[in-house]
Amino acid sequence: MLYVTQIMHKDWATSSYEDRVVLKEKCIFAFQLARCFIIMVYLLGAEEKVLPFRGYFFINQTVSPIYQCLYVFNVMAGGFAGGTITSATGFNLIAITHGSAKFSTLRRKLEMMSCDDPDIKQIMADCVKRHQDAIAFADVLERLINVLALGQFVISTGLVCFAGFQITSMLRNKGRLMKYSAFLNAAILEIFMFSFSGNDLIIESDAVGESAYSSGWIGGTFCQSLQIMMLRSAVPSRITAAKFYSMSLESFAQVLSTSFSYMMVLMATSHE
Repeated sequence: MLYVTQIMHKDWATSSYEDRVVLKEKCIFAFQLARCFIIMVYLLGAEEKVLPFRGYFFINQTVSPIYQCLYVFNVMAGGFAGGTITSATGFNLIAITHGSAKFSTLRRKLEMMSCDDPDIKQIMADCVKRHQDAIAFADVLERLINVLALGQFVISTGLVCFAGFQITSMLRNKGRLMKYSAFLNAAILEIFMFSFSGNDLIIESDAVGESAYSSGWIGGTFCQSLQIMMLRSAVPSRITAAKFYSMSLESFAQVLSTSFSYMMVLMATSHE
């Protein structure tokens, strides 16, 4: 994780104005989406209760000072859990989006290349190095995030299923309906954040070959390097859920489809 943050800081500090514009365009949506998710997580527990979180404590929690101690414990545990979830999800979203921005800046440099440039060999060597750095950064993210992504997708599938089922059983209770609706939206938003950033990484890394072909290579002496880069971009970088499947919008649709299928089974079972 330290390597990822150091690379992100280095990319921003050493980028030109044009590259910073690309980085901003890629990352501003990720920051806004992460902010919405963080706010939503803490709003879920806004309803007033006896204790912030329900549970069985094996003792009478309504007497003093047990109630006060349990209340403090609930608040601390809830804050820690909420902070961990929002921090991990926000970091993953921003880091993966930064990875796609590295490929985007590389594509811009490739498209601006011209065989008439006297420094074309140096520019081509810089593009090759940038491509290797972007791939290495994506590989580090894959090793860092893949197990977390699997757990998040599996848990979110269950959360969407059970939250949706709870909503159908409490249509007359407006207060609980609003709460579970917000909870369902937060679970779906978290899946979308992972899927959207992973899908953008696949698209940008795959499009490097197209940008290389769009450069001014005709009559140039760097065609072999471009061919190697185009061949490498044929296998796009991607974030997987423990190697089972890729994080993409297609996976997002599959998770929602699976969750709502399970929900329909629960509804049919409850009616019987």
